[in-house]
Amino acid sequence: MKELGIKNIITGIFVIAAVAALMVFSGVIKIGTNSQEAQGSITIWGTIESSVMAPYLSETTGGSINVSYEQKNPASYESDLINAFASGVGPDVFIMSHEYILRHTDKILEIPYSSLPRNSYESTYVDEGKLFLTDTGIMAFPLSIDPLVMYYNKPLISSAFILDIPQYWDEFIAFNPKITEYNGTGEISISAVSMGSYDNVRNAKGLISALILQNGNTIVGTDPKDSSKFSLLRANTTTRTAAVQALDFYTSFSRFGSDTYSWNEALIDSQSKFIAGEVAVYFGRASEVENIRKKNPNLDFGVELFPQVRASKTRLTQGDMLGVSVSKQTKNIPAALSVASSLAGPQVAGNLAEDLRVAPARKDLLRDVPDDALRTLVYKSAIISAGWIDPAPERTHQLMRTLITNINTGALSTQDAIDRANADLNTILDQTINLTVKRER
Repeated sequence: MKELGIKNIITGIFVIAAVAALMVFSGVIKIGTNSQEAQGSITIWGTIESSVMAPYLSETTGGSINVSYEQKNPASYESDLINAFASGVGPDVFIMSHEYILRHTDKILEIPYSSLPRNSYESTYVDEGKLFLTDTGIMAFPLSIDPLVMYYNKPLISSAFILDIPQYWDEFIAFNPKITEYNGTGEISISAVSMGSYDNVRNAKGLISALILQNGNTIVGTDPKDSSKFSLLRANTTTRTAAVQALDFYTSFSRFGSDTYSWNEALIDSQSKFIAGEVAVYFGRASEVENIRKKNPNLDFGVELFPQVRASKTRLTQGDMLGVSVSKQTKNIPAALSVASSLAGPQVAGNLAEDLRVAPARKDLLRDVPDDALRTLVYKSAIISAGWIDPAPERTHQLMRTLITNINTGALSTQDAIDRANADLNTILDQTINLTVKRER
């Protein structure tokens, strides 16, 4: 009975804190007015540079909570987090890409819908934020979105007497041969579009994901009976056809003799070749723009929305979404929840996103259209961004690499390559996310 009483008290505190957090990030309560509800010390982990995060630490609490931030190396962040949690010394709050958050739900303090209604969450954040939702609650607050956009070299395109940048994928069939050039030995010197292979295509996984998602295949599905996840790459004829069409189109850009041939595995990294002025169209993250400008200040380029499928009624691009989660191990639930929700709140998320050169994930902030044309484009791209339930980013990266290699080398037909990838994805899901679901039951 004593243990039950303590548990009820803790739950009560959590509910009060959750409701307060909802009011904070929805803008009902201004930061700092709920200082009596949450006090103490909170540690945040993330890969965002400390210098970028520093100005916002005090803003997350109005000074009532002592907040410290630890910048982690992206290469070792996940293992650092796992080891810290295993030792009981993990952070109270952590910021991660949606791909990693989704595979570590067993370490996250879920916010129940009874405290934070699902419809309130969905009305606050863009559609991609639904990836953080479960049947019973919320795993993270969406912080920002870094969408795929289309970079284009203005002189290369105008030199081919092309006036309009392709908006739809079918326009690249006529676009490619007008721009792609070859040297005396038959090697590609000027590429119309840098896509088709894997290792030398920056953002290849995101690109392939976007094409499959645009074709109506969400890649991973959820079983309504037990919430387990399963691959949709070939779940039925419809999903398999969607994947085949997307992958046949993608690999056509590196298939010699095709109408869209303009790329192959012998070329340098796609971003580097674009910076060198040798690629007309490059698909990159919105956050890459400053790096491209710094590496070649003389490069005359523009940025447009990611191309779409003409027959589709919906627009879509792939977005890398950062989320803020509260650890199950935190000893100060009210303070941790206050900090996490404030980071994703209206007074912090917009300015932080601007510093990171990405878009905020909040609808209220995205409605405030920036004066800058590029920022407006990034905002629009964030609104149509989508993702999928990635069970293990490194393993699915290798899965897609193998998938493309099997198709490009002719080792397997597109259908057979997809069938193999489908089986491999189901194995990864069973060993990661589904295993976690079973363990939590």
